[in-house]
Amino acid sequence: MAPPQTPSAERARRKQVIEDLLRQGYHPQGSRGGIASATKTAERQENINYPNWVRAEEALKRKRKENYAIDWSLYVPPAPKATVTSGGEELSAEEVDPLIRAKTLSAEVTQLITQSKYPVINPEAVIVDTPMLRSWSAKHRRYVEKEGRPRTWMVETLRVAPYRDPRGKNFIFTGAQNDALLHEEFWVNLKAYAAYIDAEIIVGPWTYETQWWAENDPQARTYAPELTEHLCFGQMKIGSNFVFCGEMNTLPTASQPISDLVTYSRGRWAVFPHAKRQLKSVPSNDPNVQAHQVMTSGACTRPKIIPRKAGVKSLFHQVVGATVVQFDEDGDVFCRQITADDHTGAFYDLDAYVANAEVTTGHRARAITMPDLHVRKMDQANCMAIFGWDMRGGRAQFRESMVDVLDPENVIGHDIFDNEARNHHHVHDNAYSYEMAFRGRDSVEEEVEQCGQFLLTAIGLGALPMVTVGDRTFIVAEGNHDIALEKYAREGRYRNDGRNVRFGLQLEDAYLDYVERRSIAIDNNQPVPRFSLLEHAIRMKYPQLGDKVIWCHDGYSHLIDGIEVGNHGFRGANGAKGTVNGFARAGRKMSIGDKHSPEIMEGVYVAGAMNLRHGYNKGLSGWAVTVIIQYPDGKRSLLTLQKGKWRPGKRVVRVPAPSFAA
Repeated sequence: MAPPQTPSAERARRKQVIEDLLRQGYHPQGSRGGIASATKTAERQENINYPNWVRAEEALKRKRKENYAIDWSLYVPPAPKATVTSGGEELSAEEVDPLIRAKTLSAEVTQLITQSKYPVINPEAVIVDTPMLRSWSAKHRRYVEKEGRPRTWMVETLRVAPYRDPRGKNFIFTGAQNDALLHEEFWVNLKAYAAYIDAEIIVGPWTYETQWWAENDPQARTYAPELTEHLCFGQMKIGSNFVFCGEMNTLPTASQPISDLVTYSRGRWAVFPHAKRQLKSVPSNDPNVQAHQVMTSGACTRPKIIPRKAGVKSLFHQVVGATVVQFDEDGDVFCRQITADDHTGAFYDLDAYVANAEVTTGHRARAITMPDLHVRKMDQANCMAIFGWDMRGGRAQFRESMVDVLDPENVIGHDIFDNEARNHHHVHDNAYSYEMAFRGRDSVEEEVEQCGQFLLTAIGLGALPMVTVGDRTFIVAEGNHDIALEKYAREGRYRNDGRNVRFGLQLEDAYLDYVERRSIAIDNNQPVPRFSLLEHAIRMKYPQLGDKVIWCHDGYSHLIDGIEVGNHGFRGANGAKGTVNGFARAGRKMSIGDKHSPEIMEGVYVAGAMNLRHGYNKGLSGWAVTVIIQYPDGKRSLLTLQKGKWRPGKRVVRVPAPSFAA
């Protein structure tokens, strides 16, 4: 408590001194963010231990005795800036003035992170700490103190103002390296496209071989002037399901920039500024709920590295690009990657092509790798969104489905056959067999026919007259579910399988015929013929498929512009199980299926699944309904559907006009 000899008038005066300082912008005791500490400043001015006196008065207040406790609510915060300390202790205004190095650095850092359209709202989280060093002065024959090199710390995550209602808004996120040349061609193209889709461009910064607050290196805080208003140094939350992590200053040489950041966004979709393209799916707790994704942005500056291993290696992976993030009127988020030509800065996005600051539309995609189809279990809303027609036989169609708009030259389908009726995982499962019979789904032949009808419709030869495909080719990348039909016949499981016996006999006869041809080829040192029992069964029933459907047999390759699209993804190197990391180490560009969990790793892009509910998947799930779009320039992008929608905008349904023919 206050000493008894301190008169009430003096105590009242001290209270007034502190409260006057609060009104001037000096922050309360124990806080930060003001000009300096109010109590420390008063102590410096009057040589009175104000901090102890304040604590004594507050103790009297808690005991309900007469007191002169400070009214801290009188504090008026000044414009925020980085806080200056010495040895971890806050300084008074008089103590700060001599520390010109720390003050200068504080001002520069504050200006850097607050000067754009997306200013950091808590710059006081950056602490500039300066030590006072003692050295012997031969001239004065005594020790003298001088300011040491300022050190800078961050005590909480930097933040920018959030977008609480993102419905109907569009954003383009990219990244930039300090003291690096702007890719001017890409930048003008990006601005033209942002104007075309009415999007905000937000640039996440990073540094190389230095830090933003290096005192003697102002280049650390230098970015291309064209980017100044777009820079975002803090975390930006957009709605309840997305965050841009502009505060994440990651070295551009990082080989796995987001591998340890999958939990950082806390259940939200997230974009991290980085020059290397990477995307990870983060499992949801419920297999009925699509996994969210975290991804990198790409860069709008040209690479600038030190010519050593880490830097030289990173040149191979750094991309000129951005990430488009759009929200529809329901608040659902749609993300996809833009990857530009390294020289011209031109790029594709959906059916748009941007070059020389001009946007043109109506361009065809080179290929679309579909989510694993599993036609028997296909989600109808997703089928309508992607293909525009209903597998259940309905006549209604979507006029602006993904295939309608992007008009791909090639469509790649993985696991078109599910083998639901007689999957080998349920060989001795009596309850499952009963379920299939009860639901009328126990016919293997009917499932094969359903796959054939799907392929017919996909190439424009089905029962829906409004499905036109032009010169489109459908490529079947044979997967593990597709070859399960062969396993069913080879094991002879059809022999005691009631309604499937006769069809099973046909399958086994066809397979044994292939065995004979293969044996003759091996014995005569001839090339082994390729064969798929599923392909044989479908073409036997639908010979009109012809060359509009290309079958990429299990274990073989199919390239489109140098990108492997025929490998399903379940077979790895040397007989091992296929993994994304294993394929990435092969150094080949690949677009695969099988995993159902979208991912981008090195040059390997992974598609999702057409249906999140397969019956056997339980618990945590990284599955998502994701396609891989391959553009004419060889660049690729992942596009994830949301609730039966492939992009923002209202779905347009068309129905064939009735026929009045007699």
